[in-house]
Amino acid sequence: MQLTIFFNAPAQVSIPIQYGHLLQGLIYRQMDNPALRNFLHEQGFALEKRRFKLFTFSRLMAEEVAYDREAGRLVLTPPIKLMICSPIPFILQELGTGFLRQGLVRLGAARLEVKEMVTAAPKVMQGVVRLQMLSPVVVYSTLSSGDGRNYTYYYSPFEPRFIELVASNLARKFFLVYGRPAPLEGFDIRPARVNDQDLKVTYYKETVIKGWMGQYELRGDPDLLQVALDAGLGVKNSQGYGCCDLVEGFSTR
Repeated sequence: MQLTIFFNAPAQVSIPIQYGHLLQGLIYRQMDNPALRNFLHEQGFALEKRRFKLFTFSRLMAEEVAYDREAGRLVLTPPIKLMICSPIPFILQELGTGFLRQGLVRLGAARLEVKEMVTAAPKVMQGVVRLQMLSPVVVYSTLSSGDGRNYTYYYSPFEPRFIELVASNLARKFFLVYGRPAPLEGFDIRPARVNDQDLKVTYYKETVIKGWMGQYELRGDPDLLQVALDAGLGVKNSQGYGCCDLVEGFSTR
């Protein structure tokens, strides 16, 4: 499911280039139910040794996005919109209520007026879809260097390991949503429209994170592909990574 919030502002909005943690904080603040807010923030849905929040969100989309080189900030021209996705309807219901009740929200020093909200539930009906990333898809492994220290290796969508890690992550989300093993047979993800400019090096607070925008073609069980659409691709979804949407007009013929 998708919740899209449209914001207005009296003038252009200036925000930090690395604003993901600000958006995440804004989202948590709109959860009126303290039990839900604390559960998602502090715990999440546990499976094996991992925890999943089962929601993700897009980058901010605006009429125009410009880079103020002198100030080192982004300048957004309203209207501005944000999409939040989750396979758990209650999460989006809580957020919708919270944004409506608040009316005026803060993103850092910027003030945004909640103008409109739209909900949608796009349904995956076939075994192949094309998805447009609305925030970068992140896939990584923690590896050991020759001197015994660990480091994070971020995979490109052109590496075979990328497919394996996306599939295993998606299988865990599927189990949490449906309560049964994921139908992974035949699953595949391939870059459809991805180039070097789609590599995005971002920061979440002090951590460097590398991810990829672009379009991807996914094949597999429709229910599995539905989880990718609703819960996000890759990891770090609740930090604002892996949010995607169906590419309209895509045909398998």
